[in-house]
Amino acid sequence: MVQVKRQDRRKVYEYLLLEGVIVIKKDMALPVHAETGVKNLEVWMLLRSLRDKKLVDLVFSWQYYYYYLKAEGVKYVRDKLGIVEDVIPATFKKADKKFEDDVPEQRRGPRGNKPFGRGGNRGPRRAEETTTETAQQQQ
Repeated sequence: MVQVKRQDRRKVYEYLLLEGVIVIKKDMALPVHAETGVKNLEVWMLLRSLRDKKLVDLVFSWQYYYYYLKAEGVKYVRDKLGIVEDVIPATFKKADKKFEDDVPEQRRGPRGNKPFGRGGNRGPRRAEETTTETAQQQQ
């Protein structure tokens, strides 16, 4: 069992409450966790404990642990830190940014806001060409 200092536990909980997610590299010999400044092993043990209490979700990919805070976990961490309900994790907030507006004007296609497809701008479709040609021949 690893004994974690109160101030280190507080740093980890504060970071988790602000961000809503914490990433831990699977290297227990790593001296310090990059975001919190606490030993990597202690951060992993704290979050493993929270996972056992079903307060966080775990996703493991490419030698990294991703711990996502659940709604019950937010309440638990707030109680442990003694914080009012004003603080909301970043993962619980809705994004204000619309990604369609990020496409520059010169990259927009002739169909409005949609950018060009796989082939770029290929000109009019064949069906449109044949209808204009047949209309010209009939005149």
